[in-house]
Amino acid sequence: MLDSNDALSIKVPKKKLVKEHVQNNLVYITSNFKVLFESILKLQTKNMPLAESLSIVDNVQTQLKSVQGEPGKKVYEKMENFLSKNIGLKTLKQISSILSGSISTMDGLPEDLSTNDLIFYKYAPMTSVDVERSFSVYKNLLSQNRRSFKLENIKKYHIIQCNLGLWE
Repeated sequence: MLDSNDALSIKVPKKKLVKEHVQNNLVYITSNFKVLFESILKLQTKNMPLAESLSIVDNVQTQLKSVQGEPGKKVYEKMENFLSKNIGLKTLKQISSILSGSISTMDGLPEDLSTNDLIFYKYAPMTSVDVERSFSVYKNLLSQNRRSFKLENIKKYHIIQCNLGLWE
């Protein structure tokens, strides 16, 4: 374990953690909000079907609704407020319902979406992790020492980067 005599940065937090209310708060957070941490990790999974991602979000809503205590109510209300204003989430839920065959109308979807476009949403990510990973890849691709790439080679490199996850 960490020795308090080694550094002040260890001594001060150890002293504060000894206080009973801090320990109780940590127990409350761990027992009631662990679902958030676990769900975020699940949502970062590559190639997860949209229906499964939406199911994870619904599960979090259900579990947060049952959290006891004032902090739990505040977290639930904040999440409900955020999700109710999220137009993109509503659109994804409607697209998922169309993909699963639950509904057959495209009423309420953006006009620029065609029926052929909906197929591409089957594995739509709920997080931006894949986008952030692609930025990292492109940062390396477009670095100063890579100025001699030809367009054809950039296309090939991009295909390789996109398919790397298939062999992992």
